Amino acid sequence: MNAIVNIIGHTPVWVFPLIVAVLWLGSINLRERTVPLRSLLIFPLVMLVLSIGNSTGTTASPLVALVDWLFSAAIGAVIGWHLTQRPRAIEPKSGQIILPGSVIPLFVCIALVVLRYGFGYLYGRYPDLRADSNYALALITGGALLGGVMIGRYGRLCLWYWQASSSETAG
Repeated sequence: MNAIVNIIGHTPVWVFPLIVAVLWLGSINLRERTVPLRSLLIFPLVMLVLSIGNSTGTTASPLVALVDWLFSAAIGAVIGWHLTQRPRAIEPKSGQIILPGSVIPLFVCIALVVLRYGFGYLYGRYPDLRADSNYALALITGGALLGGVMIGRYGRLCLWYWQASSSETAG
């Protein structure tokens, strides 16, 4: 128990509001909601930026980091694509989608917090790990996989929206 208190005590204060914000973003997806298509893209773009952020400034070779990121994001996108539930309704005229509640974004947010916090702890406790490219690749893989899940999820939602708007204009 002392170790956990010690870890939390050495965490910078700004981390806690960030964790709360990330968990809040994930939790708003638990209930059914109507969202404009534009705002549907915000969450996967944030995840994309965070996962790319994991890749920059590491000791991993840039080419290896890029290949690792692309491969992991592609796997995540396939997973996210298949986990996505069909929208309750799509309203192309108003540009909105009615989404069912989903735990996937919350799970991704929790996993992202655990990943970033865990690696932050490891890098703080064992500074030599910053020079180990294997740890850097593990962080890149985790971030890209999580980012890919959200990209795949929202990519499929955008495809369904596009199909609905195409069939409405054709019919």
